[in-house]
Amino acid sequence: MKIAEDKQEKLRKFYETSRDYKKLLDAHNREYLKPYIDIVLKYARPGSKILDSGCGNGLSSYMLNEKGHWVVGTDISAFFLSEAAQLQSENLKYQACDVLALPFNDKSFDVVCSNELIEHVTNAGKTLTEMIRVLKNGGLLIIMGPNLCSPFWAVVDFINMTAGKNGRHVWAESRIQALKWGTKNLGLSMKKKLSSKSCFIYREPDLEKAIMGGDSDSVYYSCPTDIELFLKANDMEIISLCESTTSRGRFLARFFPRFSPYISMVARKL
Repeated sequence: MKIAEDKQEKLRKFYETSRDYKKLLDAHNREYLKPYIDIVLKYARPGSKILDSGCGNGLSSYMLNEKGHWVVGTDISAFFLSEAAQLQSENLKYQACDVLALPFNDKSFDVVCSNELIEHVTNAGKTLTEMIRVLKNGGLLIIMGPNLCSPFWAVVDFINMTAGKNGRHVWAESRIQALKWGTKNLGLSMKKKLSSKSCFIYREPDLEKAIMGGDSDSVYYSCPTDIELFLKANDMEIISLCESTTSRGRFLARFFPRFSPYISMVARKL
């Protein structure tokens, strides 16, 4: 399924105007962003020129700049970036732009990274192509975000609801829905794992529930196998299929890298 142009425009307008969604982004503080920052810092060479794509309110870009990197933070929403202007310096810039058409020359950055962006794009292949285009030869691409195809999400939701807690809006609002979602994801993940090429799947976002969080506004049904296959087919070497900064995450990354709840992939441009 492709997202119709009118739906794409509605999504863009939502990001450019929703104050409630901006409040949700502003709640993503330093602690929330630390796993992303730590993984980028683990791989980026000192003094790297970094493109932080889909940076929201710009805090992640600022945190990378604090560590001595030259950073450009971009987001599709000038509204999200409205308060970031005061953070700018000689080595930290912000720019509102669409990741589907990045306004940068070929081979401009040592590192291109994004956190919780890939699931919101209306064309994952074109997004990755643009990121690769602006990356220098030998440069690093770091993609992080939820693996919406992971069956582990449904397992966690089912356990939480059994314990009397809430599930997740849209995805698992009942235990039966969680079981159906988990079964669907397991089959889809296995099918993708056995495939020889990427097959990006899209969904219509639920913007009414987006302000509650939980990726209700996601468009691409994000899956690490899609990204892995696409990158390999476009002159990229996978350095790490799945990274994590927690013990549970490292266990899943080691034994179930394509099924882990989170995408955290590192690749090098050949």
